[in-house]
Amino acid sequence: MVKGVIFDMDGTMFDTERLSTKGWIYAGKKLGVDIPVALTDSFRGRNPQAIRKKFAAYFGDRLDYDTARAMKHEYFDEVTKESVPHKEGLQDLLEYLKEHEIPAVVATSTERKRASRLIHMSGIEHLISNAIYGDMVERGKPEPDIFLKAAELIGQDSKECLVLEDSAPGLLAGKAAGGYTIYVPDIAVVSKEAKEGITAELADLHEVAAWIRKENKK
Repeated sequence: MVKGVIFDMDGTMFDTERLSTKGWIYAGKKLGVDIPVALTDSFRGRNPQAIRKKFAAYFGDRLDYDTARAMKHEYFDEVTKESVPHKEGLQDLLEYLKEHEIPAVVATSTERKRASRLIHMSGIEHLISNAIYGDMVERGKPEPDIFLKAAELIGQDSKECLVLEDSAPGLLAGKAAGGYTIYVPDIAVVSKEAKEGITAELADLHEVAAWIRKENKK
């Protein structure tokens, strides 16, 4: 039975992964360096520490990560200064969970300062029970720590929680947490291996409420 729902944020709740890619491209242009999309794709689902390592492995000392990241955030903050784009079905799903007293919690690899701003601006903050951020756990996805902590925050066993994810690291973390794991595709490249053993793959968040309803009737 699903007693809690744990949401990844970027690419699952909010349509922000495309904006992040555009932000990295913007930073590269300002710095006169090509930051390839293939590299930014490898960032998806990772926390800032993991992204820093990938960036350093690719560029070495040819490009300063902190400078590029600041420029990427400059672009991102400008395009989200008035609104945050929701993924299809988000509002309806959160309202369904609220109505049925199933707590919703955010578990994002993004650091608290940036993620909390998006949640606050999104218009759905009142429908979320709690949130945990990438800089609040030592080990990021694909380790399950952030999902285990999210379940704890809402007073539920992780085995009775549903994880909603769009990235390979997130799916691996969800499976390791031991509960239900549903893949809702976005732009992240996810291998067949990463999807092995997940609970389901659904086209969008509109389908999640029906899935929960069916599961909780068993």
